[in-house]
Amino acid sequence: MSGCAGQPDETQEVLGNLVKAGFPADDIMVVDGKVYVGRDAEVSLAASREMLERGNSTEEQYRTTNLINTSLSKICINGSTFTGVFSTALDLAIQNYDELPLTFAMARTPSSGCSFTINAVLQPGLVGGSAGFPSGGLPYSTINIGGGLASYSVDVIEHVITHEIGHTIGFRHSDYYNRSISCGTGGNEGDDGVGAIHIPGTPTTATSGGSLMNSCFRSIETGEFAPGDLSAMRTLYTPTQSNWRWCHKCQGLFFGSNPGSKCPAGGAHENVGSGNYHLGHSLASTTGWQSNWRWCNKCQGLFFGGNPGSVCPTGGAHDATGSGDYHLLHDAGSAPDLQSNWRWCNKCQGLFFGGNPGSVCPTGGAHSSTGSGNYSLINR
Repeated sequence: MSGCAGQPDETQEVLGNLVKAGFPADDIMVVDGKVYVGRDAEVSLAASREMLERGNSTEEQYRTTNLINTSLSKICINGSTFTGVFSTALDLAIQNYDELPLTFAMARTPSSGCSFTINAVLQPGLVGGSAGFPSGGLPYSTINIGGGLASYSVDVIEHVITHEIGHTIGFRHSDYYNRSISCGTGGNEGDDGVGAIHIPGTPTTATSGGSLMNSCFRSIETGEFAPGDLSAMRTLYTPTQSNWRWCHKCQGLFFGSNPGSKCPAGGAHENVGSGNYHLGHSLASTTGWQSNWRWCNKCQGLFFGGNPGSVCPTGGAHDATGSGDYHLLHDAGSAPDLQSNWRWCNKCQGLFFGGNPGSVCPTGGAHSSTGSGNYSLINR
């Protein structure tokens, strides 16, 4: 970091905070008075101060102060200077986020109801992009996209824009610990205290082309999220309720936080061997997610509320009084945080795991999955 003498006091403080937070000095650079880490993530003074406010937290905790506040309902992107392929790519990048069931919607300005607006700026001559980390629960306010990307495909430009938006809401590089994975050269960007913490349900190792958040991009990028990226988005920004459990006696799903569960195999449900399942709830209508799954207050099980004829193990029909509107992901393929092969039973309307024998339906006999989709539950 030669040539730092004479820099403004604010810049000097940011540099000092980053070094104290654990960033290697050779991965911090100053360009036009702005401080960057990891080559493309600008760090404001407020964000650098937050990185030092660790208290007694451990490295296994992701700093919530470096994520965006869930009270933000809509993030807008101002790309008024983007034309041609850059405008198309910006629309596609925004779509990547807006089509997911997140705590926030995303739109391009002009748009009504914006909780926060990020300015997208074209930087002539730059090949790549840069952005910054959240601060005070708000996204970073600017993404810089290189005009030199004009020689690349729309998909590659979409990739870069989506990547830089990812930084503004709190995502670090997937290969932050070894930039050579995607760049061919480079080392560890540093992680101590800065929020470069492994996100549960995502891969612990990076591969070239394995994540949209890798440090460097290839000329063959598709512009779409990889499965691990989608897992990370679900973990941080999809509203879910945890402590749903699998019952090894009947293969059904039930809510494990309440007493009084009732299993069709007799007695109460038993969650021995179960994972901790998270169900999306109160989501906006989203492609790939089916709504109207309900909790039954009589048996604690989950059933589909869109059909008549449900049957509860306690007798009569399921009762959804007090239930939220749960959403299940279907036909999603594989992902690190998902378990597939959950099925709807056409006899009782309940959900059960179809990967094991021995299911028990409250109507008698085994559950029947005829007509069911292949549902995937978040399991972490």
